[in-house]
Amino acid sequence: MMRLLFEASAPVRAPLAQVQRLIDDEWVLGPMLGESGRAYVDIDHRDGAVGFQGHWWYRGELSAAESTDGTVVTYRVYNIAQRAAWAVPLANRLFIGYARTVRDGVAGVAQAIEQHLAD
Repeated sequence: MMRLLFEASAPVRAPLAQVQRLIDDEWVLGPMLGESGRAYVDIDHRDGAVGFQGHWWYRGELSAAESTDGTVVTYRVYNIAQRAAWAVPLANRLFIGYARTVRDGVAGVAQAIEQHLAD
């Protein structure tokens, strides 16, 4: 069972189709995870979204949706723990600043997308 722990969104001044193309071809994983981080997660797709799982509890999903000013990218962090699932929210509360890290991470991805598309 997946339980949502954190969610953050950021605007991208670009058409949805262009942003989804970067999600579908995994380009967004570079700015999201860094090149070294890709070695530590399993990656999967569905149209317009990319998911990555690592550790015993973590699943992140990055998706895009149309907005009035272009596109909004959304990053969700889920608890996927099979055992001791109760410990994950407790541990995450102790990670002071983690919610801010999630917000900063998706904002950085949005900026990277805009920069990439502008080049």
